[in-house]
Amino acid sequence: MDNRNVEILLKYISEKRHDYLNDLQIILGYAQLGNPDKIIDYVHKAIDALKIEKDIFKSNDLDKIVEFIEGKNIKYK
Repeated sequence: MDNRNVEILLKYISEKRHDYLNDLQIILGYAQLGNPDKIIDYVHKAIDALKIEKDIFKSNDLDKIVEFIEGKNIKYK
């Protein structure tokens, strides 16, 4: 793996950590507001997005993975 791909993957990991923290804060907010329907909807959308990512990463095709990361539009909020 070349340095460019390593940098891309490290940036992706950092962004995902940030996204997960935001997701948890949103879910907590819905819980505090007593809105379980929004929690359920939000979690289902998050799961769907993660399934897409899982399939791409499971392919073990580094070029495909890097292409996905560089062009990602996986926001489900």
